[in-house]
Amino acid sequence: NAMVAARMSPVTLAVAALAAAACLRSVAFLAGGSAQSAALRACRVAAAADGNMGGDFWAHPWAEDLSKSPKADNIEFDDVVAHFNVLREKGGLDTLQPGSSPLVILEGIVLNSGLSGQPGMNKAQRIADGIQASSFLLSELTE
Repeated sequence: NAMVAARMSPVTLAVAALAAAACLRSVAFLAGGSAQSAALRACRVAAAADGNMGGDFWAHPWAEDLSKSPKADNIEFDDVVAHFNVLREKGGLDTLQPGSSPLVILEGIVLNSGLSGQPGMNKAQRIADGIQASSFLLSELTE
């Protein structure tokens, strides 16, 4: 409805519109009744979404530790990289390389953490949640 759209950030609104369009396309190609009903329910959920409210993610102790950072709302990209590099070195892994795919994705999460729409979370918690929402990024940071 219009009230929900007015509260959504432009980024969230764009993502919701893309999800709704994808849902509608998938419904158009479904032939079975029960499959169509399931797709319609998924479309309704996507259409009703009001930002990322901390959905499904793969919990990891390194990201969970990041969420408890005393820097909270003052955490920056370099702090997040340092956090993971210290843990990677302790685990016998190479440090993250500047310009690598994981760091490019991580920088996007840090820069956009204020747009996540997660009430009651500080910046460090929103970043940790964003990291855990990406199985690719999480594996690249921790393995």
